[in-house]
Amino acid sequence: MMHPFSSYEAYIERYKMFWSEEGDGRPPILSEAEFRKKFQLLRESYRTYWEMIRSGQESEAAHYYLNVINPLENELAIADGADNFLLDDENQ
Repeated sequence: MMHPFSSYEAYIERYKMFWSEEGDGRPPILSEAEFRKKFQLLRESYRTYWEMIRSGQESEAAHYYLNVINPLENELAIADGADNFLLDDENQ
């Protein structure tokens, strides 16, 4: 299932809004191939995260979110992908 924020064009728009200030530690703009790879990694990371939650590993899931998911979301200029990947998770 494709979501509106999964397109490269949407990423470029979000990047310009999310990282609007120079010198704010923003990551470099990803190429379209890099974007697709990292977006798929984010999708898979959310699956892992939800599996941890379901198996009662809340503390580990919180650590995983902070150290894996959040940096990926920042690179992809996605404020919070959780709601967008819930449908993916439920369809598995």
